[in-house]
Amino acid sequence: MPYISQSFIDDLPNQVDIVDLINKRVPLKKSGSDYRAPCPFHGGKNRNFAVNAHKQFYHCFKCGESGGAISFIQKFDNLDFVEAIETIANECGLTIEYDSNTNPVDPRIERYRALSKKVGEFYMAQLRTSPAKAKAVDYAKSRGISGEIAKRFELGFATPSNKDLLLHFEGNEQEVADLKTLGLVKEGQYGDYDFFRDRLMFPIHNTKGNIIAFGGRAFDEDAKAKYLNSSESVIFSKSRELYGLYHARKNSRSMDYMLVVEGYMDVVALHQAGITKVVATLGTATSTEHLQILIRTTNTIVFCFDGDDAGRAAAWKALKITLSVIKAGATFKFLFLPDGEDPDSLVKKESAKAFEQRIAKAQTLSQFLFAHLQAEVDFDTIEGKTLFLEKATGLIKSVNYEAYQQQLLEGLAQVVDQNIDQVRSIAEQQAPPTQEPPPVYVDMEVDYENLDEVDMSSFTDDSGHSQPMRKPVVKRSNMKALMSKMITLLLNYPTLADSTIEVRVRTIENSQVLLELVRSAQMDEDISQTELIKPFQDKQGIFDRLKQLCTLEPRLSEIQAREEFLAILTAIENQQKSEQIKSSIHHAHTLEDQQKIMQGILKGKRKT
Repeated sequence: MPYISQSFIDDLPNQVDIVDLINKRVPLKKSGSDYRAPCPFHGGKNRNFAVNAHKQFYHCFKCGESGGAISFIQKFDNLDFVEAIETIANECGLTIEYDSNTNPVDPRIERYRALSKKVGEFYMAQLRTSPAKAKAVDYAKSRGISGEIAKRFELGFATPSNKDLLLHFEGNEQEVADLKTLGLVKEGQYGDYDFFRDRLMFPIHNTKGNIIAFGGRAFDEDAKAKYLNSSESVIFSKSRELYGLYHARKNSRSMDYMLVVEGYMDVVALHQAGITKVVATLGTATSTEHLQILIRTTNTIVFCFDGDDAGRAAAWKALKITLSVIKAGATFKFLFLPDGEDPDSLVKKESAKAFEQRIAKAQTLSQFLFAHLQAEVDFDTIEGKTLFLEKATGLIKSVNYEAYQQQLLEGLAQVVDQNIDQVRSIAEQQAPPTQEPPPVYVDMEVDYENLDEVDMSSFTDDSGHSQPMRKPVVKRSNMKALMSKMITLLLNYPTLADSTIEVRVRTIENSQVLLELVRSAQMDEDISQTELIKPFQDKQGIFDRLKQLCTLEPRLSEIQAREEFLAILTAIENQQKSEQIKSSIHHAHTLEDQQKIMQGILKGKRKT
């Protein structure tokens, strides 16, 4: 794939007007030799954000954000470097110059995308020609999916056979190897087999329309895993993709709002009804990456959830993530459906017009915030109102957009019928909401040097970037926290469990709970958190702790979660090994015995 030439990149600032580029996103006003506006990155009302047309440069005198045109588009539109250049070029009518001699950063990317397209075509062909297609066709018709909509979303069919996809590509060793890497073909005890079998297939597209992964819907309503996604890869990350976004942009006249639903079928069914501004998360909770993508797509984001307890709990998680992301111009709303209804069933029962009226009347974020917290306390008592104030101000403090934070505090003052200054005083006394610490380990003091060091050079932080880190030494007092972290990761990413992990966990002391969770996760690849912790219901203390850990959602991709899980497991194994060595030395009766133990350790280290 040709990449953008360096000469074009270097000359781009000379061909664009940074003032015009930024003014399309942030209204600027002339102020002396500069243009000024409230900062789009930290919020506030003061015009601390300056743009200099002569220097083609922007700078905020409060938060320090600064840079040129490319930097601004990267940060404001949440794009990578190449996407930012392409966006600027499109807006300014420039033709990008490519350098065909430049090698791609990762040569696999184009290969994987090309293969994914072929796989999508294979599944579509099976929906037309497979002898077993009747099941898929009947299911699609029962859900009211027309041929036009099936074609729009490139729906397909994975046959009941466990090797049809594998056999289709068996003539190309590289493609078979890539199918395994993408998780579309699995290696089993009795040979390789197709991951998706007997399912309606939903290709997952990126914003440019490339197929990057697949989702499969079982036909049997009682299936343990109703929906399955293909594995994360270098071209697919669940926390950074939204199902239907490409189709929403392609088939909508405007982007005055975006509806966020929970399932593929909801997206497809709403398109069938003529409601096209709709996306779904890919079997994960809403992430900050999802929100940033939505904010640069539209000004109004409407979350749509079932009205039951599970739906409201999911909505509350989305709200808490939203608070730290919301910025100028963005509005978030929450739509709760009647009991027993989902978007698919409700739009068929009521009509598209009635459904769109529900969208228009959805609760604002502030309404949902206050109503949810009021329902958690006895609001008619002083104690309950005090607790309400503490919870509300604690959450409001996580809002980075200053103007909105102040409006929330004023709204809170009206709800509790108090002076705004009193509410601000309470807010100032509140500590910021506690957040799960990032997966960083610090050096601990130990008596026995270097034996339990673990190479953590590839460890990642919450942003997904590789961090150069010191080799950690895990202290015994920290073991409980590490075990809790592993359990949290497994509860959020059950696919971490496999037979190798089980063997390793089995050797860890006091790991019975984790071991049982690993075994349960192995039996069902798509097991829910509720089902995963259900066997512990009779052990109240453990069950309550697991429920607490379920609420902690690491903002990691599946790949990052696996790296972190394995890093912690390795650290614990090394600590345990170190303790065993120390114990052996301590119990050695003679200096000669101690020397033999040390020689054995050194010999083992040389072999590794």
